[in-house]
Amino acid sequence: MIEDKKNSIIKLAFILGFTSIVGQVLLLRELVSIFYGNETAYAIILASWLFWVAVGSFTFSRIVDRIKKTTFVLSNFYFILYLILPVNIFICRNIKNIINIPIGEIIGIIPMCIVSFTLVAPLTFVLGAMFTVICRFMDQSRLNHNPAIGIVNIYIWESIGAAIGGILFSFLLVHILPAMHIAFFVSILNIAAFMILNKKNKIIFKLGLFFVLLTLVAFPAGLISKFDEFSRQMQWKGFDLLTVKDSIYGNIAIAKLGDEYSIYENGLLSATTKCNLENEEIVHYPLLEHPEPKNILLLGNGLTGGINEILKYAPNQVDYIELDPEIIEVAKVYFDKELILPLEDKRVNVINTDARLFIKRTAQKYDVVIINLSDPYTALINRYYSLEFYRELNKILTQNGVIALSVSSSENYLNKENKNFLRTINSTLKKIFPEVKAIPGDTNIFLACKKPGTLTLDYNILIKRLNERGIETKYIREYYLPFKLSKDRIAYIEDILKVEGAINMDTHPVGYLYDIVLWSTHFNTKFKNLIERIQGIKFRHLMVLPVLILLIGYIYKRKYPTSPISLSIMTTGFSEIIFQIIVILAFQTLYGYAYYKIGLIMASFMAGLVLGSIAAKKVILNSNERVLKFYKFAQGGICLYPFILPFVFIFFRDTVTLQRFTGLFAGTFAALPVIAGFVGGFQYPLALHLCYSLSKKKSKTTSESAGFLYAIDVLGATIGALITGTILIPLVGINAVAFLCAGINTAVFLLLLLVSGK
Repeated sequence: MIEDKKNSIIKLAFILGFTSIVGQVLLLRELVSIFYGNETAYAIILASWLFWVAVGSFTFSRIVDRIKKTTFVLSNFYFILYLILPVNIFICRNIKNIINIPIGEIIGIIPMCIVSFTLVAPLTFVLGAMFTVICRFMDQSRLNHNPAIGIVNIYIWESIGAAIGGILFSFLLVHILPAMHIAFFVSILNIAAFMILNKKNKIIFKLGLFFVLLTLVAFPAGLISKFDEFSRQMQWKGFDLLTVKDSIYGNIAIAKLGDEYSIYENGLLSATTKCNLENEEIVHYPLLEHPEPKNILLLGNGLTGGINEILKYAPNQVDYIELDPEIIEVAKVYFDKELILPLEDKRVNVINTDARLFIKRTAQKYDVVIINLSDPYTALINRYYSLEFYRELNKILTQNGVIALSVSSSENYLNKENKNFLRTINSTLKKIFPEVKAIPGDTNIFLACKKPGTLTLDYNILIKRLNERGIETKYIREYYLPFKLSKDRIAYIEDILKVEGAINMDTHPVGYLYDIVLWSTHFNTKFKNLIERIQGIKFRHLMVLPVLILLIGYIYKRKYPTSPISLSIMTTGFSEIIFQIIVILAFQTLYGYAYYKIGLIMASFMAGLVLGSIAAKKVILNSNERVLKFYKFAQGGICLYPFILPFVFIFFRDTVTLQRFTGLFAGTFAALPVIAGFVGGFQYPLALHLCYSLSKKKSKTTSESAGFLYAIDVLGATIGALITGTILIPLVGINAVAFLCAGINTAVFLLLLLVSGK
């Protein structure tokens, strides 16, 4: 009987953890696609998720002792989980229609926060509450002589469920099932938990069995596929949607309006087939600057006419880099034949890989490199505007090599935000290339080269080259170039770019920050003003925070002797989420597909939690008198870990051997959070044991303590995700944020030294 009850609780905790991680990754991917793939969205969504988990856990930690029928409460919670995840995905896909934001339009920071915090609230509140209630269920069952050990077992099995869920999602589910189908698969697990809780009540048990069979039948009957298709049609309401597909790298949609095709990636317009002017400008300006362009490298957006324009120069080779092969495949199915025909040219090589990895590994030299990508409004795209990338590009250019890129601008007037943004791009280019020129317009085109004196903006010379090479164009010709390259226009942009801009780097993505500020001017001036005010903050200013924590913590400890332990749990939660965000952003910079590996990154953290919890359990059972010593040792570890991260990032970025075996080492890098997870998993059970054993309030139950500590752990993570992911990393860089974490945890470590085990 006792063994049966233990097994039931283990299964309940496992399913809770599995649901939590798979639900988190599913909603994260769905919301990121709604929020156009911006990594700020990762931070906001994680903060939203963690906030409501903390609220749920804390709320029920206050009332858990008054719950008598925990089986009834848990049954209702698991039934809610059966329904809520598919509904959440459906609402998520239709949120732009609900809040009246047109498809393809960027969502502002404030609406993004409101949407995230509202959408995830029901699911995550329940998940947070359930952990506390399951702990209470364990308390009432009296299965362990040491109540803390029972809670630790729940924590371990919840973490095991989460780790297995993340691994299964990353290596299997994401490859074989669409998101909606995965959601219903998770629903079946939760209704199974409902049945476990009600196996003695035959009527309720049969009700659960009915829902399991109903859901299982819905899979082969195609009902879930129809529901999935209906949700997509609602999401793209008003569009002639040809197809929408979730690839491992993102969400792809193809829409048609008349004879114009549009490609949307993660909900944002990526390319359209009627952008003839843009195609001509990004191609012909750099190719006309080179005396004989034979080997061309094109990064992104080659399906809408750019390759056709390049082929007019009779090159020997055109290498077209497109990370996601699904973009090419869906275009072949739905685009008109003449748009796909250039891909069949023997001179054109379509390469499906990350462009930065390709550039690091290739031995080929190129005459012209065209970066045909969007503005750096995400960390993924910002990596193509960084100092490190330009240094990599410089190595693959021929002596007369030219690069070209374009970013959003304005035809006749540039505001302060746009000027700062353009100055950053210009100054970063000039750190590597001896000659840089800018062509103003609605999109500002930057040209850069290895050899000084190569570039010219004299329209007479460019027109002459165009005619001598026999290039036929619609826009870039005699009637357009004199206006585009007029002396007053060129003088205006050159005058603006004389002012030095900040340098955009992989570890300090200031270009990403400036683009966020520029983007925010369209939506919310208060957010823009906030960013402008804090732009003067330096790392030395942030280091005041550890000092304040030390002073306030010391004062608070005099009244509450165990407060440093609770504070350490909060700061560990704060730090661990920062470590995860740093790994996500660093992975994005190194490999370019964090969207694909997000499940593995989270699973590795949960695996660390499992290992840490198991180690902590052994300490409590075998070295009870040394628990506080081990706890302080763990805190010391989390002080040191932040110093390692920047060096690991540089090692993976710059080591040639690691670049040759990308698949293996990308997985290794994604598994880095296992270390931070181990520390967190080790600390939580020890903190629970210490708070209970050292507390003067012995009437306080372990389930109440567990719920409170879980809540402040998650609250710390919420603060960390919201502040660092949206502001601090773009503002001061990854290294500074890592060192700030070290400072904060060192302050808490000093406070822990004052805690006595007696």
